Amino acid sequence: MAIVAIVAFGAGLIRGFTGFGGPAFILAILTLFFTPYSIVSKILVVDFIASVYLFKVVYREIDWRATASMVIPTLLCMPLGHWLLIELDPLWMKRAMALIIATVCVMMLVGFRYRHPMTTNWLIFVGVCAGIVFGGSYIALVAVVFILLGPYDKHQGRTLIISWSFFAVLGFALISALSGTTGVDDVIAAAPGAATYLLGTWMGSHGFHKSSEKVFRRAAIAVLLCLAIFNLVI
Repeated sequence: MAIVAIVAFGAGLIRGFTGFGGPAFILAILTLFFTPYSIVSKILVVDFIASVYLFKVVYREIDWRATASMVIPTLLCMPLGHWLLIELDPLWMKRAMALIIATVCVMMLVGFRYRHPMTTNWLIFVGVCAGIVFGGSYIALVAVVFILLGPYDKHQGRTLIISWSFFAVLGFALISALSGTTGVDDVIAAAPGAATYLLGTWMGSHGFHKSSEKVFRRAAIAVLLCLAIFNLVI
């Protein structure tokens, strides 16, 4: 519980500032101590309240059409990802995704960005891919990299990430509860982490509003790249 609480605070700072990365950070660190299967349920508990808080902060800025185009296919595909979490080798899944994320980070570092916002068809495609990965790992990085590669400014990109992840978290919570992978014991074990994570999220969110566009993008890319490298070598 102490380890979860300490790691969760650092993860909360990342989540609050960039709008993503908190759960992936926790997963990357805690897989050194626990199995991925046992960690995901605790991450859900830790991230749930923070997700509600961030959604409330950006509620008035949400592009509901773009959000719905991503959220609906994500929710439909999450059960498949949740099944893969149980059936497939978690190490293979983690490293395959890390390799993809690292490649995209390099693309962003050299300045590659597509010029126009994603069309509805692209948003649906991203939602499908993100739903499978999110349902199997509780990691939102697939959706994040597509958004960060686009022409969105820091407010638009972060808001789309937060609004999509809010509904994805709700869907994951429902699936986890119905499948029995998250129970009362997980809630109790993760409670201290939830408190420190929320504190970190609050501090990170305030830091975001004081940051420049360049600082935000560099921080987001740095978080993605560090997580990808960590998951490739550990």
